[in-house]
Amino acid sequence: MKRRWIKVLACIVFVGLSTAAAGYHGVTRERAEITREAVRLDNQLSNALSQNIRVASLLAGHSAVHAALGADSGTLSDRDALGRLTIETGRAAIIVADRDAQVIAAGLRNPEDAQVLTTLPEALRQTLRTSALSRRFIRTDTIGWVFEAGKPVFGPSRDRQGLVFSYQSIEDLAQTWRALPDNLVVTTSDGRTLYAHRRFGTTDWGLLRHTVTSHVHGTRLTLERNPRVLFGYSGIGFAFGLAISLSVFFALLSTARRRALAQARINALAEDAAMLEARVKERTRDLRDEIQQHRHTEQALRESQSQLVQTAKLKILNDMAAGLSHELSQPLFALEASLDALRCQLATLPAEASASLEKALRVCRRMGQILNTLRSFARKDDEPPVLSDLSKPVAAAIDILDYEAKRSRIFVEHRFPDEPPMGMATSPRLQQIIVNLLANSFDAVAKDGTGAVVIEYLTGPQIRISDNGPGFSNAETALIPFETTKEDQNGLGLGLSISADIMQSFGGALHLGSTPDGGAAVTLMFDPGEKSLR
Repeated sequence: MKRRWIKVLACIVFVGLSTAAAGYHGVTRERAEITREAVRLDNQLSNALSQNIRVASLLAGHSAVHAALGADSGTLSDRDALGRLTIETGRAAIIVADRDAQVIAAGLRNPEDAQVLTTLPEALRQTLRTSALSRRFIRTDTIGWVFEAGKPVFGPSRDRQGLVFSYQSIEDLAQTWRALPDNLVVTTSDGRTLYAHRRFGTTDWGLLRHTVTSHVHGTRLTLERNPRVLFGYSGIGFAFGLAISLSVFFALLSTARRRALAQARINALAEDAAMLEARVKERTRDLRDEIQQHRHTEQALRESQSQLVQTAKLKILNDMAAGLSHELSQPLFALEASLDALRCQLATLPAEASASLEKALRVCRRMGQILNTLRSFARKDDEPPVLSDLSKPVAAAIDILDYEAKRSRIFVEHRFPDEPPMGMATSPRLQQIIVNLLANSFDAVAKDGTGAVVIEYLTGPQIRISDNGPGFSNAETALIPFETTKEDQNGLGLGLSISADIMQSFGGALHLGSTPDGGAAVTLMFDPGEKSLR
């Protein structure tokens, strides 16, 4: 009888140890996971707040802000300019104050919201008198908690004209946090709560809680996971320990006559279990190695695709070098001539001098538009597709190749639809697709004034680009990488392949066909996405 109780006690201890070991493993794993998630959320918050500071710095030199500050002195100010600027930058509000710290203009994302400030607090005035930047968290009745970044605005002679403030709404960040299954609390360094949501009651022991403190923006982010997740780990350990303990217990309680047979069976089961465990470990190790290899391969493929995309962009930019030189040399020459004339006219002909100055400004804007378009085209784009107007990237691509079309005497017809065509895409990558397709068409059509390229929009939404060239000799191999479709073989063979891959990343497709006259026709089919523009 005493031995039996010893066996029962041993089984209980084994079950307890198995449960504790599984629970400890669960705690270790969940703590590591909650730490990584808290660091990720803190990086997201810090990036958003830092971006608001950069926006404030850019606003200090923006023409709309200078126009608002100069409205009292006769400068024409667009009342809606700050509102449009607020929406374009994604801010909750933009406020402009004069040198006396009185608010004179404001741009609100929602016109129904009350203005954030009507006059600046004395402490904020003192900060901006001695510093080039102010930042703080404030709470408003309509917007809620916002992060305020303020910068002084200087005139052409470096005299301080006023102040500009940019506001980042914490509620905008909270839209992505509400889906978290964990408790999340974001506070300031002095203990004010910026955001909080709780999925379960807070525990005192805090075993699955992690706090990240940002000394840059003075925030403290605390993430806590529900301790109930540990029940699953403990349950597995309990079931495993109980199963082993019961099997051993009942085996030991068998009669002496069957003990030898039971012992033999136990030994056989133990050997099988050991072999199975060894095979499972071996297979697990093999699977882990295969998974790691697949990850390396996938990463290498992504890097290769990114490099191929950049290679194709660089080739197109190299092909456009002559056009870019021509486009920039003419405005520079015109600018130089206008400024020389302005220097001579300032003393005697102020009206003509003003006209010359306006002409020089238009030339500068044209140069800036060309450079911004090329810079946007050459930039890497890793953003996910969003619902957007498909005609804008098409127009930007046509503008990039405008000189090449004129130089080669190619007629480009861009048939705008009655309403903006909406589809899932990103502007830089769609612009690259259109540039690739237009460049292929320019290489294929005649350069004697009869070459024509037509861009039209179909329902779906779809974009079709067709030309009156010789068409595709073999449409089946045209999408294979490094298989060029150009007759002179003067190409990388990557344009159509990369364009097809980008369309797949949009959730759409690229289809090759021909026109009734035998020319090439490429149709881009997009995912319609949501019904409203984001």
